[in-house]
Amino acid sequence: MNILKHLLITTSLFLIGCREANSGELKKVETTATQDLQAMIAKVDAAQLELQNGRPEAFKALWSHSDDITISGGFGGTVEKGWESVNRRLDWVGAHFSHGTNKIERIVARANGDLGYVVQIEHLRFHVPGQEKESTRDYR
Repeated sequence: MNILKHLLITTSLFLIGCREANSGELKKVETTATQDLQAMIAKVDAAQLELQNGRPEAFKALWSHSDDITISGGFGGTVEKGWESVNRRLDWVGAHFSHGTNKIERIVARANGDLGYVVQIEHLRFHVPGQEKESTRDYR
């Protein structure tokens, strides 16, 4: 069972808002963008742990609720488009996790302007509800 096959993809690229800046303030904007990215990463990490414990609400709250949002093969499914479909997929994911823990090795996290990216290795441990055996997943 490969529920979180694309978890790294969905949590590794964030578009964050950042103030417009002139060329003289480039370093300040990069610092602000990186701080904004770090704050967003902290929210995603906490929400992901909630998801891995069967509580998808915090993770879902981070997603756009628009008609053009997509999740591509995420969490064991096919491409889902629109908030209604993505919402159902994330509820389905939450129903397949309990007693989750994770260890994240963050290799790099950078932001500049409106684009931020994260490269990390995630080690997940969880139980599928109704099963005794612990499941382990490692993602790059």
